[in-house]
Order: sequence, then C-alpha cells, then structure tokens
Amino acid sequence: MKDLQLVLAEPCLEQWNDMKQTDDGRYCDRCEKTILDLTDKSDAELLRFFKNKQENVCGRLLSTQLNRKLVQPSSDLRWHWLMPLAMGAAIITPAQAQNLKPLIVNADKMAASAPVSVDSVAKTSVVRDTLNGMVVDNFTGKPLTGVKVRQKHFENVLAITDSTGRFEIGTTNKDIAAPFIFELDGYSAVETSLNDNIIVKLTTVITIRLGGVSTVALDKKPLLVVYAGKDSCTIDVSRMKEIPPEWIEKLEVLKDAKAAVAVYGSKAAYGVIIIEIKEAHAKKFDFSQKN
Repeated sequence: MKDLQLVLAEPCLEQWNDMKQTDDGRYCDRCEKTILDLTDKSDAELLRFFKNKQENVCGRLLSTQLNRKLVQPSSDLRWHWLMPLAMGAAIITPAQAQNLKPLIVNADKMAASAPVSVDSVAKTSVVRDTLNGMVVDNFTGKPLTGVKVRQKHFENVLAITDSTGRFEIGTTNKDIAAPFIFELDGYSAVETSLNDNIIVKLTTVITIRLGGVSTVALDKKPLLVVYAGKDSCTIDVSRMKEIPPEWIEKLEVLKDAKAAVAVYGSKAAYGVIIIEIKEAHAKKFDFSQKN
C-alpha cells in the first residue's frame, strides 16, 4: 500500500461560517465551488475518497489530518499511486487552548511514493471545535490582513487573517497545548497558544532614519516618550505592554537627530518615539515610573 499525505499549499481567505449551506457541504463564492466537509472522516475513508477522485475537489479538513501519512489496514487497497494535493482554499486560523480548526483544501493530481506496510488503522480524535480570533497592530489597534498562522515546528500555513484581521481554525483535543506562530512582513513574529476569541497583537519592526543619513533599528533603543495632557515620562520598551492599542491617541517619530538630542538629551541619539495617551485613559498609566 502506498501512502497519502494531505498538505496545505495555498490557503483561501474565505471563512467556513460565511459560506452558503448546500446539500453536499458549503458553497464558496470566491472559489465558485462546493466545499465538502471531510472532518469526520477516518484515514481509511479519506484514502477511499481520494482514490476515486480524478478531478479537483475542495474539502474542509482538520489540521490534524494534514502533514502526516494517512494509513489503513494493509489488506485493503493495494495502491500503485498516490494523490498529491494542491491545496487551494483553506480557512485560516490559530488554535490554542483546545482545538485546531478545519481547513479547506483542494485535491489535485496523483504522485507516487514508496510502499509502506501498515497493520492497523490510525485512530482519529472525535473531539472537534472551531476557534476564532483576531490579529491587530499593537500600537494602533487596527486589524492586520494577511497574517499567516502555522503550528510551531510545521511550515504549512493553517490560516490567514481576512480583511478584518480575523481568522478561524478547526482543532481536536490532541492539539490543545500546541504553540502557534503568527507572521506578517514588517512585524515581529508572535508565538502563543490559542483560545476562542483571542486577540493577538503584532508589533512593527521599527526602522528610524535620523537626519536622512543613517538607519537605526529598535535594537539601538530609541527613546520612548509617553504623555497625556501635562503628564509625561520616558519609558523602556518593555513597558509598552502596559499600553493597550485602544489607549493610544497618536504616535509620532522624531526623525531629526539634532532636534531630538536638543530636546531630550543624549538618550535621544537614536531617535524618539512619542506616544500620546487618550484623555479617557490618562489616569490608568503610571507616569511616576520614569526610565
């Protein structure tokens, strides 16, 4: 018997719950195809399903059904071929605390692989759930589109945030404690476990150009100044976690090196980031703890 491995290559931005219910599954307006729900299928059932499919098929799968060999009793189907999958529509998602969400995949042509002898059918978990979440900019609180979500130690993308920054993922109880990675160009990657309705905050990799001459990254420690009305203080970057995005009224970067040093002293040699806190939240921040 040859083995079949399902791999997600091109996730889709459509959310499963937003698709139209049909007799056979759900209809995706973006792909203009009916998506079959395969999340309750065993390994043997998946093998039989794809064995009889010669055309592309879009299906919804659990993340635990991906990136591993599907197996069945060696007395069953003696395959001389294997189906590789060109995954073309996946629901994105991070999964933390208890479950990973079903993905939409597109099965394509077949490819051979070395024979494998398997004496027992792999057991699959029946505990399933769908987790939803959102990814936002840590400073502005704005939703981030196109954030890739994958399970740590795996390269395949399991979810991508949509235009509202939201994602969803189907999971089983086997993946409850698995860490997930959130990645977007221009932002520092975040590793975290997941729970339903989680909000993940990504921080931009800030590059400051001083006087139009040199470029200084965050590891050069620009001075951070926080103020609200007449209250102000300088803080270490570690205290940024004390300022939720919704508190921020305005964020400015002082680019002129000479002007920065003239106002804030030598500590501003690598630039100044000025953060204004909204009046409604001013009393919630401790301005007495100066860096």
